[in-house]
Amino acid sequence: MFKRIFLYHSALFAGLLLVFSPLRAQVSQEAALREHVRILTADSLMGRGVGTQGEKRAAAYISHCFESYGLEFIYPKGVQDFSVIGPRGDTLSSQNIVGIVVGSDPKLKEEYIVIGAHYDHLGMRNITINGRDSLVLYPGGDDNASGLAMLLDMAQAAANQPYLFKRSLVFVAFGAEEMGMIGAWYFVNRAFSAINQVVLMINLDMLGRSGAGNPFSAYTVEPHGGLSYALQYVAELPLTAQPKIISTDYFSSDHKIFFAKKIPSVLFTSGIHTDYHTPRDKYNLLDYNEMTRRVTYIFSFLQHMANDESWNRDIGSVETVYTMSSVDKPPTFQRGDDRYFLKQWVNKYVKYPKSAIDRGIQGTVLVQFVIEANGEVNRVEVIESVDPLLDHEAVRVISASPKWKPGSINGKNVPIRCVVPVYFMLKRR
Repeated sequence: MFKRIFLYHSALFAGLLLVFSPLRAQVSQEAALREHVRILTADSLMGRGVGTQGEKRAAAYISHCFESYGLEFIYPKGVQDFSVIGPRGDTLSSQNIVGIVVGSDPKLKEEYIVIGAHYDHLGMRNITINGRDSLVLYPGGDDNASGLAMLLDMAQAAANQPYLFKRSLVFVAFGAEEMGMIGAWYFVNRAFSAINQVVLMINLDMLGRSGAGNPFSAYTVEPHGGLSYALQYVAELPLTAQPKIISTDYFSSDHKIFFAKKIPSVLFTSGIHTDYHTPRDKYNLLDYNEMTRRVTYIFSFLQHMANDESWNRDIGSVETVYTMSSVDKPPTFQRGDDRYFLKQWVNKYVKYPKSAIDRGIQGTVLVQFVIEANGEVNRVEVIESVDPLLDHEAVRVISASPKWKPGSINGKNVPIRCVVPVYFMLKRR
């Protein structure tokens, strides 16, 4: 099996130092990610179509990796079999591959974080090219050999360092995602008996492309203050990529099945591109250097969530934060709305830092905050930064806001998320 030296930033945990060369670790990790994707996109796997021998070969490869890493199995070889009705009405067999790293805390190890990535793709299809029928292979390099390679990377790192995690980790390579997330549905609704002890689901789907059109992003499906805070907290660590944190969903994938079960979920992705679901989605088009930075962030986020003793999946403790447009009666500031707040409070009391003026720093800071059910302004955070000097001042002036008149749904006051721009513009001489 491929030997690697891992370097994961562990500032979240006092006293933990991994004494390896960062450059050597990155090169080794990058090579391992590349090799996983190369194997998963090989012609011999025939595009990993659901129910095909190619999908079974991919499943066997994943099972072998899990076993060699030392993950624990609750099914033989980690293989969880299920059936799928194919497009022609025939019955196809598919598999989830499940491996567990048991948590180190006597109590919290009974709670689970699921880290998932689907490994199936579109297989081989007949298409017409220049009037001729041709059998074309869909290699699925980004969709989703990229996410699966990251899952394998983290599974090995976690198995090598199980003491880092108080909660137990369940690594799942899902089958049949391309046919309606059947593998995830089977895992949640039929197969995993401890589903009520799953406190978080992390989904890795299409993480290999980079550039302005494919930013590293984290989608929380719906506004979730606790998840957004944790994602931002980890983003402040050095040596990691910093995802764009978005409180909506992006595309349907395995996390949707968990979220429907009221399990908090995060989709990590770099998004759809022109090669998506085409034969051009090949392994050599992925940015493996950027993938190492992204997997380092996700691993650090996983550590944080596995050790946060205040985290609880209980839907009663997961507060829904609404948007301005989703409530019956939006909140008001004095005699107006958020635009009135911007004019009568923010623009009036914001102070342009002198040091920023001296350095010619200007721009618009986008700030998100929550108007609580009692009208107080809390959970103030920058979602589009300009410079720490301007960011700090924007947060300060909004945090000092007087109470609002709260918004409501069906006559009940509810917390509501609001986003405003704070302008810092230098005057022309």
